[in-house]
Amino acid sequence: MNMKEQVRTDLKNPWLRGIIAAVVVTVGVNVVFIAYAFMSPPNLVVRDYYEKGKRYFHEEALREQAAVDGWRLQLLPPATPKAGKLQPWRLYAMDHQGRPLRTGQVTLFAYRPSDASYDFRVDMPYTDIGTFMREISFPLPGHWDLIAQIRSGERSYDVAKRIFVAD
Repeated sequence: MNMKEQVRTDLKNPWLRGIIAAVVVTVGVNVVFIAYAFMSPPNLVVRDYYEKGKRYFHEEALREQAAVDGWRLQLLPPATPKAGKLQPWRLYAMDHQGRPLRTGQVTLFAYRPSDASYDFRVDMPYTDIGTFMREISFPLPGHWDLIAQIRSGERSYDVAKRIFVAD
């Protein structure tokens, strides 16, 4: 029996066909996954994540000082946040002595971890002693990362919270 006949005979074996088919399917699936990963890379919570990460460690002394004379911030979401519905969001702020703040500029940053194109930011105006409030509507349900940042003069503090917005 020559070589061509041997190969034809071997290819008729169902076990060999099954093994070859499994290898071809595995390689094909891997090629599809790799192509998909290059065509749609994962979104990051923050676009300039690298620069912010570098600054994080350089600002450690500022954070330590902020902990000593820091303000206490509390971000209060509605009981059940719902997508597409305007709901009040509040930030309560007290200084290091426990007195409610009377001034400051508050910005709320909302990041959608699964799709950065829906990220947004809103200013929260001062409404009452120690209280900043804004009605906000989230465009999509799901998990959101929130950062409320308050600035008053030279000082800046922030509070972060992960929430789930219902449908």
